[in-house]
Amino acid sequence: MKTQLILNLYDLLYSGERIDRKNFCTVNAISERTFYRYIKEINVFLMHYKRKFILNVDEPSGIYYIEKIND
Repeated sequence: MKTQLILNLYDLLYSGERIDRKNFCTVNAISERTFYRYIKEINVFLMHYKRKFILNVDEPSGIYYIEKIND
């Protein structure tokens, strides 16, 4: 389940979706702490393999999205 959720989260973010942390946690029956761990894994992946993209969050709403960095 963990791998599928991380991949699903990455796929949604990479395709331009904006993810609401609380909603994602509720729908997938995971804690916010687990969500943060999954987001951290995605962020590490982006830093190492997709350097033209960054993971952003609008706080305090908890909306996550990926943004392309302009060269």
